[in-house]
Amino acid sequence: MRNYPELQVHFELFDRQIDLVQDNIDLDIRINDEIPDYYIAHLLTKNKRILCAAPEYLQKYPQPQSLQELSRHDCLVTKERDMTHGIWELGNGQEKKSVKVSGHLSSNSGEIVLQWALEGKGIMLRSEWDVLPFLESGKLVQVLPEYAQSANIWAVYREPLYRSMKLRVCVEFLAAWCQQRLGKPDEGYQVM
Repeated sequence: MRNYPELQVHFELFDRQIDLVQDNIDLDIRINDEIPDYYIAHLLTKNKRILCAAPEYLQKYPQPQSLQELSRHDCLVTKERDMTHGIWELGNGQEKKSVKVSGHLSSNSGEIVLQWALEGKGIMLRSEWDVLPFLESGKLVQVLPEYAQSANIWAVYREPLYRSMKLRVCVEFLAAWCQQRLGKPDEGYQVM
């Protein structure tokens, strides 16, 4: 943004699906593949959500050996726009399976769910890039590593980029930032 000092950015975080027109939003960053056909979307980078838990939790409860065993665990559910209803769709590169999970704790805040997982309160499903530092430090352990959920990162907007210089600059900046820190879109993951 250094190259465009006149550009003003107002950044808001939402824990719900937004409507670009109704909410008067120029650009939406989405971490899922559910994008209505009437919007334009630019893939910033591939991403996947993985299952993980704190070592303390896995010392108390045996690590699940199959997706079906997740139903017997305390799963920390992030109620995304309250649409998941505790059903996690996970793929292994060949097939996608749905598993109904439940637990004593759920929240619409991913940050709270992450904190609970770090405290050893259950198994969570979270973006790999978000938990990577905790996996590397040993504060979290990946569970059922052969399974993941696609959660690509998209820039979503209403009008073609050529119509708005500020929108084009923002999308180009975000694409470069994501590629530098998270990898190019074609270097991503194969998740069913």
